Amino acid sequence: MKDQRAYFEKADFSSNFPLQVLTAALGLILVLLELSLAQWSVFHGAAPNLSFIFIYYMMIYHTKLLPIFSIFMMGIVGDLLLSDLVGGRATALILLAYAMQLRLLRLQQSDFSYLWVDFAVSCGFVSIFQLTFFSLLNMAVPSLGPIVFQFGTNLILFPLGFVFIFAVHQLMQKMKIV
Repeated sequence: MKDQRAYFEKADFSSNFPLQVLTAALGLILVLLELSLAQWSVFHGAAPNLSFIFIYYMMIYHTKLLPIFSIFMMGIVGDLLLSDLVGGRATALILLAYAMQLRLLRLQQSDFSYLWVDFAVSCGFVSIFQLTFFSLLNMAVPSLGPIVFQFGTNLILFPLGFVFIFAVHQLMQKMKIV
């Protein structure tokens, strides 16, 4: 009978890659949920960006688990499925991630009200970036009503999504998964 201990001693169980894959899969599922919300008549043309909330939380508390490639994939899949300009959402999400990395220490030490205001400013910049990107490529300014509606729903859903993700994170810590 072979000695199996040597095989298991060489395994790297502290790798972040499996958790990064699961985090990317969860982000893609959130993009699909955004797509399903876009089918409702209430959100037609302005579905809330749940992936923004997810990226915002993960970049603050688990930066290593959400690499830029996963953010790019979430953006590209969202662009393709939601019929946006290909690359517009992906570029906006990557710029959001880099901007958050610059002020990461302040965000990690802030209370929730500051995070909410910072999310509102970040969401506003992402909307303005996407509006500018669309306007420059199409030489036309789209209706601002859906953009403002989407901004408002993002701000309303941010506390709910943030607390939900935080509760799941706490549950996973109690179960010693994360």
